[in-house]
Amino acid sequence: MFHQRCYYSIPLALVLALGHWSSAPIHSALAVEHLLVAVDGLQQKLSGKVVVEDSAGSMLLETDEGAMWPISAETILRRSSDSAAMVPLDQAQMSARLLQEMGPGFQRHETTHYVIVHNTTRVYARWCGKLLERLQKGFLAFWKKQGCKVHEPKSPLAVLVFKNKASYIKHARAELGPSAGNAIGYYSFQTNRIVMYDLTGSQALRREDTRRGKLKDITALLQHSDAKPLVATIIHEATHQIAFNCGLQSRYADNPVWLSEGMAVYFETPDLSSKRLWSGTNKVNESRWDRFRNNVRRGKAANLKTLIADDNRLRHPKTAVDGYAEAWAWNYFLIKWHAKEYAQYLEALAAKPLLVKDDRATRLTDFQEHFGENLQELEAEFYRRMSKLR
Repeated sequence: MFHQRCYYSIPLALVLALGHWSSAPIHSALAVEHLLVAVDGLQQKLSGKVVVEDSAGSMLLETDEGAMWPISAETILRRSSDSAAMVPLDQAQMSARLLQEMGPGFQRHETTHYVIVHNTTRVYARWCGKLLERLQKGFLAFWKKQGCKVHEPKSPLAVLVFKNKASYIKHARAELGPSAGNAIGYYSFQTNRIVMYDLTGSQALRREDTRRGKLKDITALLQHSDAKPLVATIIHEATHQIAFNCGLQSRYADNPVWLSEGMAVYFETPDLSSKRLWSGTNKVNESRWDRFRNNVRRGKAANLKTLIADDNRLRHPKTAVDGYAEAWAWNYFLIKWHAKEYAQYLEALAAKPLLVKDDRATRLTDFQEHFGENLQELEAEFYRRMSKLR
């Protein structure tokens, strides 16, 4: 069992500031805005498209590389705009931007949908690219089959891969703070990037096998049972990135954590019997299922209403591991036996206004509109069907 923190959701500071909009957020024109802002006592230049803005000038700014910056009006020192619409970066431009940012020692590896900038081996970067492309293809095919209106990402997706954990933590600390060492990788909700390090350098794996010079060596190394949670984490974070870039979910909308994390856990399950390490969906996540089943037996599992209405169970360190197990179980059940309603529920959530946090009552109402008013009846079906899993 391993614990993954929620790095994709609306940042806490922004949640606390949501009530400070002087009026309801309004959509802006598509012109490129150029801002000089004061961030932590330093001045920073930002350019991009205003996604939403209130009458006081607080805004959500999307840049040409896909980052989204929440900006308070009082931090804006200067502002001007162009008449031309913003054009997203292409692969070559994205690679150049990232290489300039990361500095000497980094190289690029491009696939159809990803720009991977790394300072580890080219072979490992290729391995990552193959896994990410396979996941994206499977993810989109799955949701299209469910009737969801998904599409390939409109811009290349950025991935940073560091050669070891120490260099990864040094970079991640700027975003994650002291908790940077708690995760082997994360999806950044703000920058729209995946950040991780070379898993084959993990001490637990290096004790077993030091060969990692070819793709087949890397695959063999990561098929080891000790690698299962490591591979699962990368798939998990990549799932978040795809979901927020294919039309399935919207960044900075109010995405219930049990749904977003449960969906990622649903897809994360590695297949160590396969040389591809991930071979599709609808597999039982054994570690999550065992945890959930044991909690049910001991009376520790949360009820559905609690899970829907409140994100705290998955956010609090003392309950997060149990919350993730519950989120997996409910997402597995709803996707498998209520797929049509689940797809419609996702569509409704994706259409919600940005920077508006729903209250508990709205969360419950949204869920019941798609899965029925009687939550006790749904829970009875859930336990009846899930009890047959082996």
